Amino acid sequence: MRAGLAIAEAGVTENKIAAEISRGMFTAGGEYPAVMPYVASGPRTMIGHATWEGRELQPGESVFLEVGGCYRRYHTAMMRTVLLHEMTPVMHTAQELMKLALADLRQVLRPGLTVADADSIVRNVISDNGIGAQLVTRAGYSIGIAFPPSWDEGYIVSLNPGDFTVIEEGMTFHVIPWMWGVEGTRTVGISDTLQITHDGCESFFDLAEDFTIKGGPATSGTADDRKSGLSAV
Repeated sequence: MRAGLAIAEAGVTENKIAAEISRGMFTAGGEYPAVMPYVASGPRTMIGHATWEGRELQPGESVFLEVGGCYRRYHTAMMRTVLLHEMTPVMHTAQELMKLALADLRQVLRPGLTVADADSIVRNVISDNGIGAQLVTRAGYSIGIAFPPSWDEGYIVSLNPGDFTVIEEGMTFHVIPWMWGVEGTRTVGISDTLQITHDGCESFFDLAEDFTIKGGPATSGTADDRKSGLSAV
């Protein structure tokens, strides 16, 4: 993820970002992940899970990255966001809400909590956002040993409303308080992979959660936004 964040600049292609992420994970000793990196920029962030397609990043846009690290087939996953412009009030609100959702969950996630309880903690924070964004998916899912085409163990446990499965020590979850439709045309994400311990949980990561800021003042919409019939609000 650090390699992807470092190279994400206006004028760089999504392919170049994906290549640097892959180089970083493989040279660090990682294996091929069950899903290759998700790299989506500009209006393509609304797709969410989108692999690179050669698009060139433009000033004033955002970039959504989701990377799954793999070692001995065990996986963790992480979402981060790059802004190719200065921080805006709306983006700052989105960033802080996602960080709050993760912090609130980390405080209480432990054996004995139900899946529905965990989901509601994340969902309540993200749903009350005031910026028109939505959490359009579950709040997370179990993750572990995986092969293509997916690292997702949602068929085992998903953080969904109404599921009263009890969380147990040793389980591992990718928690995803990402926000769809920020400023009308963007998806942004910050996520964490957490292991359940005997009395709480621990993150696998030490990477800062704040958006990576690159570029000047935000614009009201890129050329690609206009071609797609999308405009920021």
